[in-house]
Amino acid sequence: MKKRYLILYLLPAVFFAVVFFIIPLLYIVYISFFEWNGLNTMQPAGLQNYMDVLKDLNFRLAFKNTLVWMAAAVFIHIPLGLFLALLLNRKIFGWKVFRILYFLPNVISITALAFLWYFIYHKDMGLLNWALRMLGQESLVRGWLTDLSTALPATLVPFSLYVGLTTVIFMTQLATVSDDLREAAILDGARGFQMDRYLYIPLAKPAVLTNLMLNVAFCLKNFEYPFVMTSGGPINSTTTLALYVYKKMMNANQYGISMVGSIFTVLLGMGLMLIVSILQKREEE
Repeated sequence: MKKRYLILYLLPAVFFAVVFFIIPLLYIVYISFFEWNGLNTMQPAGLQNYMDVLKDLNFRLAFKNTLVWMAAAVFIHIPLGLFLALLLNRKIFGWKVFRILYFLPNVISITALAFLWYFIYHKDMGLLNWALRMLGQESLVRGWLTDLSTALPATLVPFSLYVGLTTVIFMTQLATVSDDLREAAILDGARGFQMDRYLYIPLAKPAVLTNLMLNVAFCLKNFEYPFVMTSGGPINSTTTLALYVYKKMMNANQYGISMVGSIFTVLLGMGLMLIVSILQKREEE
C-alpha cells in the first residue's frame, strides 16, 4: 500500500517532465524532418536537414565556440569560484561584505550585464579604450567586439568573472567540513595552503561536480552574451549553438534546420551530463 502512495508523489514530476520536456522534444524531432518556414505547408526533407547542418560551416563554428565556453567554465570560472570560496572560508576581514559583492551580479539579468560590458568594450565610448588612452597605450585601442582576434575572448570575460553562485556552492560544501577534521588537520601540522590542499579541496569535489553540471548547462543555452554584445559577429565568430538555432529560426526562417541544431545541442548536453554523472557515481563509491 505504501508503495502505491509513493507513486502518487511522483505523478506531478512525471506530468511536468512529459508535458514540458518529452512532448516538445518529440515535436522538435518531428519538425526536423521537414522543410518549413513557419507559415507555409511543411515539405518532407528526410535526413537532408541533418546533412545540411553537419555540412554548415557556421554550425561547426557555433559548436566549437560552445566548447570554448565550456573550456572557460572548466579552467577559469570554476577554479576562480573555488579560490574565492577558500579565501572567504578563512573569514578574512570584511568577508561577509565581499561575499555579497561577489554574488551581486547574479541577481542582475544577464542582458543588463551584457549591455554593461558592451559599453565597456565600445571602441569610441568604452571604458577600456579610455583607460588605455589615459595610460598612453594608444596602439592597444581597438574595437574589441568587432575584431576577429578579440571578439570571442571579450564575450567570455563577463562569464568568467561573475562567479558568485559558483562561489556560494563551494562555500556551502566547505561549511559541511566538521570541526573534528579541522582539529585533526591542525594537530597534524597543516596550516594555510596545506589546509586547503589536503583538507578543503578534496572534500569540495561534490561541489565541483555540481558546478560543472550547472555551468555546462549554462554554456549550452548561452544566448544573451553573444546576442547582445556582438549579435554573433564578426563573421559568426562568437555565435554559440543557442544563437545559431535562433538565427536559423528567426532570421532565416529555416525551422527544420533550427530544430536539427536544437537536437544536436540536446545530444551534446545529454552526453556531457552522462559523463558528469559517471564521475559523480565514482566519487560516491
